Amino acid sequence: MNIIKIGTLAKACDVNIDTVRYYERKDLISPLERTNSGYRVYDQGSVKRLRFIRKTQRVGFTLEEIKELLGLSE
Repeated sequence: MNIIKIGTLAKACDVNIDTVRYYERKDLISPLERTNSGYRVYDQGSVKRLRFIRKTQRVGFTLEEIKELLGLSE
């Protein structure tokens, strides 16, 4: 499994780190875990999820609607 930090995730999805944190607060994305030093770590599934969130926002879905869609896929 390829583990990435929040900055790498943000860069891969062309968003800033604060956007990732905002989506975490909205329960749309969550880190796999935190390192001993407190860094959030993610995987490639997180990249796909964040890209999905951004694409659905661009076509007009609200964050609540996106949260429901993500819930259906789980």
